[in-house]
Amino acid sequence: SMVLFTFFPDLFRIGSVTESFLSADGSGFVIGMLCFASGTTIKLNDLKDLIKYQGSIILIKVILSLILAFGFLAIFGMEGIWGITGFAFVATIISTNPAVYVAILNAFGRERDAGIYPFAGIIALPIIPLIVMSVYISGGLAGVNWWPVVSVFVPLFLGMALGNIDPGFTEIFSKTMPALLMLLGWTLGQGMNFIEAIKSGVPGILMTLFFIAVTLPVTFYFETRVLKGEGYSAIGLSTIAGVSTATPAAVAAALPELQPYVTSATAINLTGVVVTSILAPILTGQLAKKRGDTFSH
Repeated sequence: SMVLFTFFPDLFRIGSVTESFLSADGSGFVIGMLCFASGTTIKLNDLKDLIKYQGSIILIKVILSLILAFGFLAIFGMEGIWGITGFAFVATIISTNPAVYVAILNAFGRERDAGIYPFAGIIALPIIPLIVMSVYISGGLAGVNWWPVVSVFVPLFLGMALGNIDPGFTEIFSKTMPALLMLLGWTLGQGMNFIEAIKSGVPGILMTLFFIAVTLPVTFYFETRVLKGEGYSAIGLSTIAGVSTATPAAVAAALPELQPYVTSATAINLTGVVVTSILAPILTGQLAKKRGDTFSH
């Protein structure tokens, strides 16, 4: 999908059904369906364990990202260092690819834990980077739009309600998640230009290496040593979401003074998306081989 978009960006821009299904325009619907489908798998009796395990890992990831984001801005400011601006750092470090995260959980038979998708998806939205940049620039939250967060939870709660009322909804929609993840990968690929990622050059690679080198060890240690888990969730969280490539533009729309930094921030972010999306499955396979685990499907 990404290769096709790189060389033929308007290939599916022919309107109507094809454009809605095969272009980046379809990502919103697919994400909504994933939130709904994952919601149907969440049983109220299991919610406590889900939040305790997966939720705590996500919380550690968010806290770490916020510390790093404010730390970078305090030390290097908006101009940053080595070609990585403060805006690019914030937009990239505060991200997680929930599609890869859930795909890894599903691959090892953790379908019940896949209900965490909407919670992980919040990290991929522009909302947290917008809060950070708003606080840094103006010291307040006047420019923050909270509705994107609300919109994530509407299909989630609807799915939870229907799944708990009638187990038949869980039976039907839980099976759609692998297909939806494939569709999401396609639609997000329709917004990624591989050549633009390459153009970010050294800053993009350095930012990605820093992201992995800091995020993965901390979350992996927390999951394996504190929660006594396997470490697969930590690998899934150590990724950068494709939808996060829209974060710089979205944040700059609310904070116009950031507009000059959008292009470089987007390119650096895109490099991270490409690299982590490739690296995560490789690291997962190596961990599975070391542990002697096998893929469930």
